[in-house]
Amino acid sequence: MALAVTEANTVSTSIFDKTLTPQVYDSVDFLKWLRDNEKVRKTGGKNITWPVRYKQLGRATDVGWGEQEDFQSIPTRTQAVLEWQPYRVSTLITWEQRVKNGKGKTRIVNLLEDKAKEISEDMSNRMATDLWATSSVSGKIVPVYTIVDSADSYAGISVTDAPVWAGKEDSSSSKMTRALFHSQVRAAEFGREGKPTRHYTTRAIAADYATLLTADERYVDADKMNTGPDALSLFSKPVLTDPFIASGDWFGLDAMQFELWVFEEDDMDVSPWIELGESGYRKSMAKYVTNVCNLVCRKRRTSFKLTALTGT
Repeated sequence: MALAVTEANTVSTSIFDKTLTPQVYDSVDFLKWLRDNEKVRKTGGKNITWPVRYKQLGRATDVGWGEQEDFQSIPTRTQAVLEWQPYRVSTLITWEQRVKNGKGKTRIVNLLEDKAKEISEDMSNRMATDLWATSSVSGKIVPVYTIVDSADSYAGISVTDAPVWAGKEDSSSSKMTRALFHSQVRAAEFGREGKPTRHYTTRAIAADYATLLTADERYVDADKMNTGPDALSLFSKPVLTDPFIASGDWFGLDAMQFELWVFEEDDMDVSPWIELGESGYRKSMAKYVTNVCNLVCRKRRTSFKLTALTGT
């Protein structure tokens, strides 16, 4: 007897559906860090909006005891606006698969486990691809590359109108040196705490970067930094890799300034298995996952990127 949709839903609901969300986030280190540090924010509304302070008030001064106050209204803030970006992934169990899978708990679990893995991997790869893309494209989340940029507008605010809204960028330096990295980190430091805290690059660049370090400064404390055992360090901050980062790119991110905002009803929302007979797919059933989100950065200037690295 073929696998029934009720059996599929019973197994999926009790075993696989509840683990899909963490699997998607955990497969992309930066998204995992955001989730682990309560930087995935569930909310609603027509758009994603938040206030951005682009100018200091500049009103603090010393005064005489009897000096009259000159009250003034000085614009220091504007509103950042992002559109919600929907994502969807679906999978199908065909009539043939339902029949040939056969009965028995083990066979049912194995088939549904494989389908759940396909969905989570596909959504994870899509999110990672868009997260590290080298340009903004309509219909995708705003990539880190656009956010950490010295000229691109972001969230409806242009660098021309608010120069302090710009990120730090070097698109010409190709040779990695200790001086280059140190100058980039120092340039991105701002205020008491603003500075790059997590670095992301390609495996090839990370391997070359490691040759610049002495043995005692090469690795971070994995337990304290929530990284793998071989995470490199720069100023004691982890240097991590992601296979979806483009060749030549290095991002020094002030991670605390980033948030992934998700629409409250679509944070990796998992559907039940549904019969598709009425849609023309005889005795087939399908399942889908939706996610509606975008990437928020509250302060761009404390992150940097290098986009032309080739080696040491």
